[in-house]
Amino acid sequence: MGLQLQVKSFKPIAASTTSVAAAQTTGGAANLTLAGTASTFNGTNTASLVSFTSTGNISGVNFTITGTDINGDAQEETKAGPNNTTVFSSKFFLTVTQIATSGAVGTNTSAGNSHHCLGAIFSGANRVKGFNATSGGTANAEIKFRETSGAGTVKFFYSSATTTQDYLEPYIPDEGVLFRGGSYIEMLSGSVVVATVYYG
Repeated sequence: MGLQLQVKSFKPIAASTTSVAAAQTTGGAANLTLAGTASTFNGTNTASLVSFTSTGNISGVNFTITGTDINGDAQEETKAGPNNTTVFSSKFFLTVTQIATSGAVGTNTSAGNSHHCLGAIFSGANRVKGFNATSGGTANAEIKFRETSGAGTVKFFYSSATTTQDYLEPYIPDEGVLFRGGSYIEMLSGSVVVATVYYG
């Protein structure tokens, strides 16, 4: 027998440039001093991309992020620093436990979270059978359902139609949509206030 009908809600968190590490410099290769909330900088049941922000050119320094993915499994990513801008990781992090630099960070650089969020509906085979969400008032804001991981195939997606705050409850066929390798929901904070998924 497969899963009985289950429900899970997701609430993405607003972007912040300093939620993981406040602006700081280093005298050489070192670990950034993480914020006290570095392990809990995400919303409800969501992970975020990690951002690096600096007004200087730090592109010659690599930042290695250590933490966990949306399923709680250990992961790392190395990202070149920004050049008077903000750059983002390609992986979604649920927690960050260390950010190591490959060299001196000469201009104040901070680490935070983007508004780009990912939630794990169920990590094994399942069917998404229903979905509703409250939009944040952004027209054409996409809500994507991916298989296997945050970088997996988009099985289907929805978008809000207007710039007013909408309640979305699209039709999904009775049998649901099969996700053999696990199901994940991808959304933007500010575009989605809260989303609820029914699966089994």
